[in-house]
Amino acid sequence: MDRFFKNIELRVPDKRFETWAQFMAEAPEYSIGVEVIDDTPGHRGHYVHFDHHAGVVREATMSAAMQAYIAVRQGRLMERWLKRTSPVPVYVWNADQDVCLACFILEYHELLEHKGSPMLRQVVQFNNKIDVCGGLYPVDLEEIVSNHFTWIFEPYLRQRMLGKCPGDDTLIKHTIRGVCDRVLDLLNGSAGIAPITAQPEVLYVSPYNYVIADEKGDPNSRLVLAARGYTNFISLIATRANGRHTYSVIRGSPYDDDVFLVPKLIEAFQAAEDNPDGKHWGGSNLAAGSDSEQGSSLHWTQLRDIAEPIVREAYLNSLGRGGAGPK
Repeated sequence: MDRFFKNIELRVPDKRFETWAQFMAEAPEYSIGVEVIDDTPGHRGHYVHFDHHAGVVREATMSAAMQAYIAVRQGRLMERWLKRTSPVPVYVWNADQDVCLACFILEYHELLEHKGSPMLRQVVQFNNKIDVCGGLYPVDLEEIVSNHFTWIFEPYLRQRMLGKCPGDDTLIKHTIRGVCDRVLDLLNGSAGIAPITAQPEVLYVSPYNYVIADEKGDPNSRLVLAARGYTNFISLIATRANGRHTYSVIRGSPYDDDVFLVPKLIEAFQAAEDNPDGKHWGGSNLAAGSDSEQGSSLHWTQLRDIAEPIVREAYLNSLGRGGAGPK
């Protein structure tokens, strides 16, 4: 199988699209966006946006790759659209695991449209569980290594450690191509193994059931944290050369008495930024974070000092305000 893109044309815009209206005005008809619009997922006319961040209930919304899988497998999306335009424009903003896998599904749609690949289906389903849970889905670390999952997405490590920066479209396209090549290797029976070497550092343990951790730029850090039993955390993904930081805020479950309130936390973090009028924070009810391009001006200790009274108040409310907090 030739290893280049022939059915999709990857496009990396200078900025994310703010709304559906902007996407439909600036992208040609029969365009697909993958986590590139600050708006809800879905399709409007001959435009599609696969996403599970803005305007969604995270635990009830499929990952972008699973959305693409259903659109291709059940809806014959690519089979239909390639009759109208070829290649199909696919707009992306970064090259995380979910985006890379969605691009593979769109490019190699013929693997799904008529019969389907059990091995590919397994990868998509596994990615869906992990991604919907913001990386905190409880997994067996030995299993995730032995089934080649960590190896498939190894090319993403470099881009994640660098963060989103202007002019990185070549790196993003190269990363997506690299992951696609590894999925092909998996399907051809020649996949490799990538042991989990992540060593996240827990910077702060709150008495109210969350931690602040430094992921050291490795996405597998969340799998390690989940294996250690952590369910709520603020994670430092990377510190950039300009001194700004990339953070994620993850709530492991919506069934925990509403103590770790992600929307309330990111609202408070946003208000504390050096430019509070800029959009530095966003996300959904279970997973949010600092803007992938602008980053955050706040040190993790500042996030701790902002978060602790908010979570403490929610904790006391969950006890009916009469209960005493942890000692």
